[in-house]
Amino acid sequence: MHGIGTWLERLFTHDFFPGVNPWVYWVKRPIFTLLIALAIALVCSVFVSPVALISCAAILAVILLGYGWPQVTARGLAARLRFLERRVTEGETAHAIVAVRNDWPWPVWGVTLEVDLGGAEPAAVALAKVAGWSTVEFTWPCTPECRGHYPRQTPRLATSFPFGLTSAARDAAIERPLVVWPRIIDLDTLADAAETRPAEDLFSENRIGDSGDMLGTRPFRNGDSLRRVHWACTARLGTMIVCERQAAVLSAVRVVFDSDPAVHSGSGPASTLEQSIRLAASVCAAYQQANAMVECCFGHESIRVAPGGPGLTRFLDTLAGFEACAHDHDDCQHTHAAKACRRIHHGNCGVFQVTITTRRGLRVRTEHRHVHGDQLWLVIDDGDSAAAVSHPAGRVVTVGSATTPLPSFRRTWRHLCHAG
Repeated sequence: MHGIGTWLERLFTHDFFPGVNPWVYWVKRPIFTLLIALAIALVCSVFVSPVALISCAAILAVILLGYGWPQVTARGLAARLRFLERRVTEGETAHAIVAVRNDWPWPVWGVTLEVDLGGAEPAAVALAKVAGWSTVEFTWPCTPECRGHYPRQTPRLATSFPFGLTSAARDAAIERPLVVWPRIIDLDTLADAAETRPAEDLFSENRIGDSGDMLGTRPFRNGDSLRRVHWACTARLGTMIVCERQAAVLSAVRVVFDSDPAVHSGSGPASTLEQSIRLAASVCAAYQQANAMVECCFGHESIRVAPGGPGLTRFLDTLAGFEACAHDHDDCQHTHAAKACRRIHHGNCGVFQVTITTRRGLRVRTEHRHVHGDQLWLVIDDGDSAAAVSHPAGRVVTVGSATTPLPSFRRTWRHLCHAG
């Protein structure tokens, strides 16, 4: 019996002639049923009884009201959208407020606000009744999953009341947009300062750090890099001894992430490009909070992360608004289409550089190749099964997988910093 039911279901649901769908899909629209009913009522009024004209008038009134009323209603509506929060991070909840003004003396039902919050389809928020000659505010929570400036397109206030035959819409004004930052991992350790370079070679004689001249020795503490172990003293005393050096007044580090879409895979918040941006933001934030001179390079941009909270805010705002484009596209929509990709000049090539890319990007290496300082390559495993790649200068570390590199990144970074 179950087999017969499955067979019947396939018989009545299978699309036997997909090629004719564009020609017959219009039959599914409600107006088609109303037109058929109107034609039948007209035939009955002519050949059966004139009383059928009442049905014709009723059907015609439904059609006129269904197509005309939404247009009239939309002309009397106006909406303003704002977000309570100015900035949030990916995955955090923001609160959107829309104020709808009704200039008609009668109430309005069936109003929907369509807002593009980064999903596959614009989010549709159904609003309750809006009384005549009034302004009503509606609040709802939203959780953007990907960085950016929201809403990405102009919101639309639409209505199809009363019969849903057609929809009329008006653009809503945006009073206060929302900036969504990339998600950041709090890194509690930094790479050993033997790799980083002090800016302008300035050291402090009163501060103990990891650069400059050696000031003395001390017992090993959990978290010290193995690069700093004084092996002669360790062998003589039988316990781990590390060297203490001068602290740099200002260390310098450069973070580069590969922004060419050609070397990335996936789409949306799970793409390797978005994962690269999150890793770059995490590393830059960690060094910036440690008072280092941080430079972030991607695509056509080379940004100095200014110290303090305002500097980090401006940097994350820039990442939130970044839109990637391939360097070899002649029809690039950005204003920098005619510019060549910025290369790192030889004057500042000596700093420690962290490059974030994918396995495909490691093979192609299209951005910022001319570097003479120490490099650390953080490679996101994008599943590229191409032939083996010749390793570039510096250490190459694979970070998690293309879908979930962030949970394992803190552990990987801590191991790099501790083990050197």
